[in-house]
Amino acid sequence: MAFYKGEQGSVKFDDGGSSPAAIASTTSWSLTIDKDALETSAMGDSFKGHIGGMPGGSGSIELLYTGTSGDETNAFIEYVNAATDAGTAAFELYTEGSKKITFDGVMTSTEYGATIGEIQKVTCSFVTNGAITLSI
Repeated sequence: MAFYKGEQGSVKFDDGGSSPAAIASTTSWSLTIDKDALETSAMGDSFKGHIGGMPGGSGSIELLYTGTSGDETNAFIEYVNAATDAGTAAFELYTEGSKKITFDGVMTSTEYGATIGEIQKVTCSFVTNGAITLSI
């Protein structure tokens, strides 16, 4: 049985939606995929019935912000400030090697934080837009 360790994961992003580039200094990412449960109960039924609705997702990416953060990382952090967002930014979340989760998304928030004696951390939150492809 193979186990994956967190240090094998990574994140790629492209606000143009065409060729995602690696986001440097990523320390963690998370993605929650939810599906609505639609009730199908009718009058006279004894128990509730449900069918699955449309799935969607949301999550966050945490990274270290350093003086050597590259253009891709800076563009990623600043993407939340885009006033017009068609939801076509390409996200790729890697679990290990070529195993990944891909989707288009919208950056919803960026949280900056600094603590004395520690490297500055930035947390970026997002929601998915459209299909989520699992290649894991």
